Amino acid sequence: MSSLPSLSFEEIPPISLSEFNQDAKDQLSGKHFHIMESTDIQMDISNTAESGSGAVNILLSEVYQDISELRKAKRHNRQAKLERLPILVTNGNPLVREKQIMHYLWEELDSIESGKRFSMTELMVYKLKLQILWRLNSFNIDAGAAVLDSVVNPSKKEEVQ
Repeated sequence: MSSLPSLSFEEIPPISLSEFNQDAKDQLSGKHFHIMESTDIQMDISNTAESGSGAVNILLSEVYQDISELRKAKRHNRQAKLERLPILVTNGNPLVREKQIMHYLWEELDSIESGKRFSMTELMVYKLKLQILWRLNSFNIDAGAAVLDSVVNPSKKEEVQ
């Protein structure tokens, strides 16, 4: 952990995920590397029991349940009933909401990591934060607007072709 660069929310990621994974593979036992490798910000909630930190798994599971509730509420034109996420994430456009969710996750991961020096939990939190940075860094307003426009106005796309 002491050799890894520090991470700050919304900064450009200082290392790639593949570099992190290679370092983890070189430093961890096979069992611990498997846990690390399965840690993912876009995790499959059905597989949470087999991997590392219970606090991390609970956080991710509850956040993704709330995201699912947000989608259902939007479909049914009703107010979302959120268990974990702040109500603030229901406001704004999809990009703003995504950034708010990522910021919330970052802050919650900070609280999970607190006092867990040189542990698997600290490594898992680091990887999740690195994934958040890469995800945030991948957002492109112009490309996103073009994709949204092609979905919302498919006839315009057909006219151009």
